[in-house]
Amino acid sequence: MSKVIHIDQENPSAEALNLAATVLRDGGIVVFPTETVYGIGASASSCVGPHEIIDIKQRPAHKAIPWLVEEESALDIYGVDVPEYAHRLARKYWPGAITLVVKAAAVVPREFRDERGTVALRCPNHKLVMELIKATGGALVATSANTSGKPAASSFDELEERIIHAADLTLDGGETEHGVHSTIVDCSGPEPVMAREGAISADEVMAAAKGLDA
Repeated sequence: MSKVIHIDQENPSAEALNLAATVLRDGGIVVFPTETVYGIGASASSCVGPHEIIDIKQRPAHKAIPWLVEEESALDIYGVDVPEYAHRLARKYWPGAITLVVKAAAVVPREFRDERGTVALRCPNHKLVMELIKATGGALVATSANTSGKPAASSFDELEERIIHAADLTLDGGETEHGVHSTIVDCSGPEPVMAREGAISADEVMAAAKGLDA
């Protein structure tokens, strides 16, 4: 049964965190605010697969769901043959609103990779989400909490009722900080490729990748 609770994004209560972490560890689906937009996610280690989130979001099955991770070292845990420029971007912008796409390591199940065998990773600059990652003992698989093709929700009031109803738990934290998606950079090749410009501009990202922003 779907449940909604209010939560302070900057100072989440232990009770709310414990409830959300329990739902995630039990394989449930949680809707929560991040610093960019509201996300819908599950524990990477506890959920059966991404199919339930894909069905709720009505997202094309071939599009892999990003992983929210705790720190830069996750690039070499969940990724393989990760180029140095990807680490440079992580050191510059993590935690923050940038998602890095890398070749997936063997520990990433096939159903969580895209057709090219990559996985998208982001370390969020958001206390609530970081606490959830720590409380569940690993990465979260999460995407924006909206029907595919519709605008992402930058506040609880913008969430679609059917998304809330489909989730096991929704955390109402009011408005998000940025209100726009994260920037996505494809780091699976020898040079970075902008996949989506978001909270961080393409010019900033490319300069940082080349080490020209010092």
